[in-house]
Amino acid sequence: MTAADSESRMAGTGDSREHDISFFELLTPLIRRWRLITGIAIGGALTAAVVLVLQRPVYTAETSFAPETSPNAGLAGSLIGLAGLAGQFGVSPTTSSSVSPDFFAQVLHSREIQRSILQSEFPDHSGASRPLLDILEVRGTTPEQRLQKGTRRLNQRLEIDVDRRTGVVSLSVEMPSPRLAADVANRMVELLNRFNLERRQSQSREERRFSGDRLATAERELRAAEQAHLAFLQRNRAYSESPLLTFEANRLSREVQLKQEIFLTLTKSYEQARISEVRDTPVLTVIDSAVPPVLRTRPRRVIGTIIAGLLAGLVGVVVAYGVEFRRRARAQGRPDYRAMQEAWKEARRGVAATLKRS
Repeated sequence: MTAADSESRMAGTGDSREHDISFFELLTPLIRRWRLITGIAIGGALTAAVVLVLQRPVYTAETSFAPETSPNAGLAGSLIGLAGLAGQFGVSPTTSSSVSPDFFAQVLHSREIQRSILQSEFPDHSGASRPLLDILEVRGTTPEQRLQKGTRRLNQRLEIDVDRRTGVVSLSVEMPSPRLAADVANRMVELLNRFNLERRQSQSREERRFSGDRLATAERELRAAEQAHLAFLQRNRAYSESPLLTFEANRLSREVQLKQEIFLTLTKSYEQARISEVRDTPVLTVIDSAVPPVLRTRPRRVIGTIIAGLLAGLVGVVVAYGVEFRRRARAQGRPDYRAMQEAWKEARRGVAATLKRS
């Protein structure tokens, strides 16, 4: 290796060390452009503050409830006991049990409940009562289109949570005012309870009809069995002396007892169904009624302003490095920078020519 090669290698090593970026070199653009960074950060924070101030506030009201056990459970129990006894006579009662909390969560999302809510009237900011559809300012060319848009918007403002362990259903409603949020949440629970009450009464009505029809048939069968037993006793006053007649007497007696049990059970079921049909007690236990919230859910103006200021400050740092890099490239007359300037000019001329042709 010659001395000239050694000197050139050492010179190259020295040049690479001279171009190593140090920590102080990274800080230099930030210190030099601190006004730019600060201005962008303050500008971003002020812009976010103005937007958050102009943004419409949103309040969230919460209510929770738990479904009660169906009052027809006793009726179902009687019919289940009857099924094993009188299945051969065509009695096939249906069972009834408590409804799953998931059922109520799905009903709250149903079209029937939500359309009823949208058409219900609530006090607005001026105190006048208007339909929720008008308060939310849902627009549409036809009433049906407004209802469909309102349903989608209302779904976005609802949050329903079901506690699997306790069976408690929690409903959260977001509205532009605290009172409206609480009124809508409580109204939804009221409509849900009415829906379930009407469903229970309709089910009880069908059970009453079924029990009534079966009760009339059972009464006729009981009377026929009693008449057959009475006629046998009248024809055979000394039947105990004959084993065959004794067997027939016992069979007729068992048939009368069976018909009596069927008749008594259906009578009880019929009366229970009649009571359930007119019962108007709530089937939902409201744990916490919705109250107007004191604090708004969003916008969080202070937190939003701080976050916007920090993000704008990061943008300012990127801009500061970009400005510093451009200044150095221009001072050093780097060929890649000159090529970028030429490309930029060509792009501008191309855009201007395109706009002129259009």
